[in-house]
Amino acid sequence: MNISTQMTAKISQKLRLIPRKGALGLFLIAVAFLAVGYILYPIIRTAILSLGDQGAAGLGGYLDFFGKSVNQTAVLNTLAVGIMSVVTCGIVGSIMAIYVRFFCRHRRIIQILLMSPVMIPGVIIVVAFMQLYGESGMATRIIQTLFNLEGPPFTFGGFWGIVFVITYTQYVYFYLNLYTALQFIDKNVVESVQSLGGGRWAILRDAIWPVIRPAVITSALTTFVSAIGSYSAPALIGGSYRVLTTQIVMAKTNFNMTLASIEVIVLLLMGIIATLGLTALRRHYEKATSTRAVYWSPQFSHGHFWRGLLAALIAIQMTLVLLPVVVIFYLSCMSTSSIMMEPFPTDFTWENYQSVFTNPRTFQPLENSLIMSAWAVLAGLILTVPIALMARRGKSRSAGVIGWMLMLPWCMPASVIAIDLINVFAQPNVFSFGRSLLGTFEILPIAYTIMALPLLLSSSQVAASGVRAHTEDASRSLGAGPLRTFVFVALPAMIGGILSGAILVFVRTMGEYTMSALLYGVYNRPISVSIVTNMQEYHIGVAMAYGTLVILLCCILLFVLLKFDHQRFGLEESTSSNVEP
Repeated sequence: MNISTQMTAKISQKLRLIPRKGALGLFLIAVAFLAVGYILYPIIRTAILSLGDQGAAGLGGYLDFFGKSVNQTAVLNTLAVGIMSVVTCGIVGSIMAIYVRFFCRHRRIIQILLMSPVMIPGVIIVVAFMQLYGESGMATRIIQTLFNLEGPPFTFGGFWGIVFVITYTQYVYFYLNLYTALQFIDKNVVESVQSLGGGRWAILRDAIWPVIRPAVITSALTTFVSAIGSYSAPALIGGSYRVLTTQIVMAKTNFNMTLASIEVIVLLLMGIIATLGLTALRRHYEKATSTRAVYWSPQFSHGHFWRGLLAALIAIQMTLVLLPVVVIFYLSCMSTSSIMMEPFPTDFTWENYQSVFTNPRTFQPLENSLIMSAWAVLAGLILTVPIALMARRGKSRSAGVIGWMLMLPWCMPASVIAIDLINVFAQPNVFSFGRSLLGTFEILPIAYTIMALPLLLSSSQVAASGVRAHTEDASRSLGAGPLRTFVFVALPAMIGGILSGAILVFVRTMGEYTMSALLYGVYNRPISVSIVTNMQEYHIGVAMAYGTLVILLCCILLFVLLKFDHQRFGLEESTSSNVEP
């Protein structure tokens, strides 16, 4: 009787697992369908369209493209912006990381301020710099008036203007990664170098550089891919300086999708080559860190020269960080006529904010962006969190393959994603369930979701690594099913990492401009496009009010992010010299 009962129980348990496994299988099939339809197939379709109607013979289109000097210039300019941005972001981010790690006394406040640029959408930063340093900007006009100059004292734009804006917004990647890496320099290695007669350069070469090198490579990759895909800075302040992103938008505007597809493939190859090369280099130089190491904290005298120099540089950086935000807040309370006519506007008004909240036409872009960003975050989490859980520790090979597909947009600049979607969904197909998506509200949330997938998946993977296998096993042994185990065991352990990724994605999509400029329509006009349009139509006060509202929202989300994820952003202080990585 006991044997019969045990056999019956085992059979019943296996039967109960069938629908559960079936549900997981259906989920994986659904995610794979979406990954193929919205990531892989659009890339393949764009590559085919770039060949024109000639198939493989269409490679002649690429030869014609590279045979024209204007296109050669655009490609070289794009590479120059990417490489120089890596250099400048590396210098600024490294200086900030060294200062905060070894010299800073008020570390928490400085860190929050240094991270703020990554939480402010890029198009708003560009607009703020235009209002400060442009031909009719506040700083430009004040200097011109003070020194009685006939023309502007400097020109803000072109190559160096683009690099300046990218450096301001992207140095954070170097800062965060290097700050973390600097905490794991082994004191024993440093003392060994010193005992062999090595000086400061020997310590840097033999003890510090091997530890921070993987972080430098990772930061360089992120910065390069982001810089070559930048559109807002080249479009708004680049002037005649040609890059591939502005060329792509121009070709799309002229309905030359073959040329746009060629330029997209060239830009995509740049991102893929950089990703593969730098990822391989990082893996080659990755260094295992001993959990028994005593980590190095150098001692500097109170009046040390380097302390004073770095303090001066950090003061300059803090000014650069805060000044654009202050200007946006200030100008949002000024009338447009005062902004246009006076070097230092004084005509205070609340009409800009009243226009945003009382005029349905003006409020609609803000509402659209909030809704579309929320949908992108929700859809991205639904796709990535279960995949991260299933793929951890190699439990599901299928989930691992799908996760690889979801990470592909990491090396795809925003313009590449947008053109891919245009090429595929201009006509009804099976992946859009028989509809054309161009001109619909849904196309931008889809594009935002694709862009967000790598960040959400990486955040979820980090969060999933903190879920203890024995707690899940205990939950199942007590009779809880997969859904109940996920809700009450896995999700509480993952919530910090999930929320941090969700907040970063929400902020990025709220101010996303490149894809928005290519894909928006009558029904989904986002706030980033409205900011630029209002600037072009000389409604500068309304544009600044938009910017202020987005910055306030981003600041609130920044504090929420720091509350849930202190460790990622280096805000947790070590309590001893022995730190486990």
